[in-house]
Amino acid sequence: YVGEIPPKRLRGFANSTSSFFWSLGKAVGQISGQRELLGSQSLWPMLMASCGFPALVQLVTLPFFPESPPYLLMHKGDQEGCKRAIRQLWGEGHHQAEIDDIMKEKATMKNTKILSVLELVKEPAFRWQLYMIVILTATVQLCGINAV
Repeated sequence: YVGEIPPKRLRGFANSTSSFFWSLGKAVGQISGQRELLGSQSLWPMLMASCGFPALVQLVTLPFFPESPPYLLMHKGDQEGCKRAIRQLWGEGHHQAEIDDIMKEKATMKNTKILSVLELVKEPAFRWQLYMIVILTATVQLCGINAV
């Protein structure tokens, strides 16, 4: 959602900030889990319950956010809903260029073949990218950050 709702010029920034907040959340969790803070046996329930606060905030606020404009236009075909969502997210103004970009993306996706997992593994053009993704994911899992 965060990667789809900003204007095109800010999408890279929005996507990279989500990674930053993931890392920040892990660091805060590790710091607050220290014995000196919330890591003692008596405070352990408070540490576990602290995960519920952001979830509660999200549960309460998400109904007030509009659906993603690309989702409304590309998947639901609702051009008016897309325009309303864009106005709500980005304010009043002329946003026809962004809507045209979404329509171009929809036309491009229509001509793109969706591969199954087995077809993707068998496709030689994607082999090195798959190797890299598997190696990077395995490295992150085996580096010990989850054990810490």
